[in-house]
Amino acid sequence: MEFTWTDYRAEDGALVDGWLDKVAVAMTGLDMGWDDYWNAVQADAVNFPGCKDFCKLVSENGVPVAVICYGCHEGIATISEIVVAPLLRGKGIGTRILRELVSHADELLGEQPDSFCAVIYPGNLPSQRAFLNAGFIFDSAHEDGTSWNYVRRMD
Repeated sequence: MEFTWTDYRAEDGALVDGWLDKVAVAMTGLDMGWDDYWNAVQADAVNFPGCKDFCKLVSENGVPVAVICYGCHEGIATISEIVVAPLLRGKGIGTRILRELVSHADELLGEQPDSFCAVIYPGNLPSQRAFLNAGFIFDSAHEDGTSWNYVRRMD
């Protein structure tokens, strides 16, 4: 693998929260900080028995470059958030991370899902580009129009 994927720890919170600049918060809604978000994901997991959730700090050459939260339930892997370090945005790192997650799903998820999905705000053009470049396609818009669904089927 190109990247090193390590479990997110509370000690990583200050680093990741430093990446949540105005741009990242506007594109993700993570104004409460990463720890609060990850804790909410874990608390919500009780509503989905059998769901496996992961939060990983992704590093390249020993340097953290992104954080990603994803899970797998009933054969569908959902990428709920990915935040790339501000100085590295726009350089294709998000696309490379997504491609690696898909190509190494057995190792990073513990299983091979039937498909991957993500929900992206319509105005989040960088995420849309990263997911499209990683082989995802636009699938549908939420009924209220506030977000779009992207999918990558593993045919």
